[in-house]
Amino acid sequence: RVAQLRSRTALLVIASARVATGQLHPHLTVSMSSSSTRAKASFLGSLCGDALALGGHYEYDAKKIKQMVGSYTDYLGPGQGMGGATHGVGWGSHNYHPGKVAGDGTDAGEIATMLLEYLVASGGKYTFDGYERYWRDQIMVHGYGSCNFQTVGRDGSCPPNSKPGYINGGTRRTLAALQQYPQATGEMRKGLAANVNCLVAATHFGPLLFVATSEERLVDDAVSTVYLSHNNPDPIAAAEFLARTMWRLVHEGKDLEPALNEAAAVMNNDFINERLRQAREKVAEATDPSRALSKEEFCDDLALTSLARLWDVGKSEPIKVGKASPTEGALPGALYFALKYKDSLEAALIANANCGGDSAVRGLVIGMLLGASQGPAALPERWVTGLTVAPHVAQLMEKLEGLAGGPGGNPEL
Repeated sequence: RVAQLRSRTALLVIASARVATGQLHPHLTVSMSSSSTRAKASFLGSLCGDALALGGHYEYDAKKIKQMVGSYTDYLGPGQGMGGATHGVGWGSHNYHPGKVAGDGTDAGEIATMLLEYLVASGGKYTFDGYERYWRDQIMVHGYGSCNFQTVGRDGSCPPNSKPGYINGGTRRTLAALQQYPQATGEMRKGLAANVNCLVAATHFGPLLFVATSEERLVDDAVSTVYLSHNNPDPIAAAEFLARTMWRLVHEGKDLEPALNEAAAVMNNDFINERLRQAREKVAEATDPSRALSKEEFCDDLALTSLARLWDVGKSEPIKVGKASPTEGALPGALYFALKYKDSLEAALIANANCGGDSAVRGLVIGMLLGASQGPAALPERWVTGLTVAPHVAQLMEKLEGLAGGPGGNPEL
């Protein structure tokens, strides 16, 4: 039954790309608007990028990945092929995702899926306080993340009745603050979010594309999702930039580069302009046969690590921020892969996963951008059907599509 549902998910989304061109038999036509098709491809692309990164997530040595794994062309469990652990520079060698198996995602995709669940439960309507309560209940009541690498240690064994999930530093600090003010709502609640700079906080908003009625509404709601766990100007700016870009890709049908350029122009934000400039210039360097970088075996890895400073976090080793979680490196890194491999979602996500570091958040952004710009046909069927959450997500998207034309929903869907 699960296998049938996963296959149906893949066929439903991939087939929709062929409807408009008449490649399907008339009786197999899938009735979906173009914006709905792009929104679905974007969300599934983001989950594929997250899941493909799971095997080498937080492994910072690309040469080790190649030596021990070869290439991440299919889903693997955390540390599979590398002794069951990855080397998170500065934090040591762990299984950073105990209880996870091939096809699962990290917290990057799982928190976004929580938003999809919430939207269905709320009848297609979004409020920050409603989503915040749903998110908090998943952790505090239903036990999401009760099994994580900090609670179970290096052996990676989840105790009975626990739920695997990565609880990042920003989330831990925010939850601690909420213990003092559990009834906080609105702006007070946002103010309790931790001042931690991680791009992942800017990437949870994807399902809002199904229900947003305007670009500005999407931006406002997308930015609000950052405050679940983080209150830092960099991921806040990144959320606005990505939301404006995604509106143009999904609802205006624009190509990737014009969408990025227009979103940056509307914002006129120095931080965003610099990150986009970095990505563009690094792609130009990496693809110019006259430049030394293009001749390197680990070209993408060198490009990625050069995008930001070293970050001395006071642990055992400095972290190469270009490959780590902070927005200053992770955002231009994701844009680098999306732009360099703009014609192949599959190639972009494989290249990203093979570099390691915080490959999950980059993979989610890459998959979101290229899923929308390239459409469902770009999604490898083996990846869509291999997602553990595929049946669940397929049912949620179908339910939300039925709700989206109602009050507060996007009538185009």
